[in-house]
Amino acid sequence: MEPRHRQHLALPSPWPACAQGLLRAGSGWLHSGLRREGDEGGDLLVLPGGPLLASRWDSVAWRTTLDGAAVPGSPWEALEAHLHLGPWFGAATYELACAEASLPHKAPRHGSLGMRWQAARSAIRVKDGRAELWGFEATPPAVPDLGAACALGRAKGALHPRWDETMHRAAVETIRDLIRDGAFYVANLCVPFEGPLEGDPVTLALGVFRKARPPYGAFLDLGDRHLLCLSMERLLSRHGDRLRGEPIKGTVPLTGEEALDADAGLALRADPKERAEHAMIVDLVRNDLGRVSAVGSVEVPRFMELERFPTVQHLVSRVEATARPGLGLTELLRSALPGGSVTGAPKHAVCGHIAKTEAAPRGFYCGALGWVGTDGDLDFALPIRTAEVERDHLTYWAGGGITLRSDAGKEWRELELKTRVITAILNS
Repeated sequence: MEPRHRQHLALPSPWPACAQGLLRAGSGWLHSGLRREGDEGGDLLVLPGGPLLASRWDSVAWRTTLDGAAVPGSPWEALEAHLHLGPWFGAATYELACAEASLPHKAPRHGSLGMRWQAARSAIRVKDGRAELWGFEATPPAVPDLGAACALGRAKGALHPRWDETMHRAAVETIRDLIRDGAFYVANLCVPFEGPLEGDPVTLALGVFRKARPPYGAFLDLGDRHLLCLSMERLLSRHGDRLRGEPIKGTVPLTGEEALDADAGLALRADPKERAEHAMIVDLVRNDLGRVSAVGSVEVPRFMELERFPTVQHLVSRVEATARPGLGLTELLRSALPGGSVTGAPKHAVCGHIAKTEAAPRGFYCGALGWVGTDGDLDFALPIRTAEVERDHLTYWAGGGITLRSDAGKEWRELELKTRVITAILNS
């Protein structure tokens, strides 16, 4: 994704605090705090004003509009048909991804937003403290008014799970029974945590980004809600004919005590349950990419490596492949989404169980978030550790993979661990 125009932009005060006004005016922020080897890093603040492509559920099908006018085709087909208007920045829900892939899922509420993409006309790119104004049209963009940073307020709230530990333990044991019966190998089970939010979402986003430094974070204004993503996981990228996914499975806390954390990391890598779960998900991602790749091109250059983040340690792998000649966006997304690390294996059986079991539709949690270029190149985060804010109500999901070796009590504690990054800000 290359802009047509670049110019130096002087920041009036430290980034990202100086962008508060633009964020409150509808700008979208793709934030990268800890990019991995081979990634550029930096932040991109997409300024409002470009066309909007959106899909909503009308209780029968997803209906897609471009700036309010109906467009034909499924959501992915509509996005592919309008790539030339991009680059596009936005997100799609888990339920929409399931529908496109013909997988079972909970029915969304009538009128639910399934995807929302904005075509970028200009953006602010910040890397290593230096800012540029990017333009994507023939005419150079006007310089935005960043204004002076003001002191952040406070974002406060209390999150409560939609179901309790007893219910979660029972759901875990049901999955273990189904695995024994041969229904599937691993299933991802997720729980929404929710409550009222005091303070504006921008305050919450800036506070959490400062603490978590997520590699694939984002803050998006989706019209009727804000989306705050603190993801560590790349779902899918395409650059030319190169495809990549970076599944994460396996989690332990990061305490800050070097000896304890080193021992915990070694134990995580040696844990039979975690190794089996991770290997099964890597195989699923290999299969998903293999269906749309040149024969024999799928490889795993990184397997089950331990990575540290501000509050947790994870096991991470990288799966790469060469796209089949002529591969289009719709076919690629239908093969790779929803991500294997948030469904399980085999996908159809697990998604059917998720649809019957979980407390609510997942929404943008576990869907896809990022950008798509006019040439079909893309980079999507898997929106785990993700909150939706609708008016003054916040919903934050957490989940984990369940295998035959899972311990129900440990699975519940993992959910609590994964909420700490946001509860630490809400309770400060």
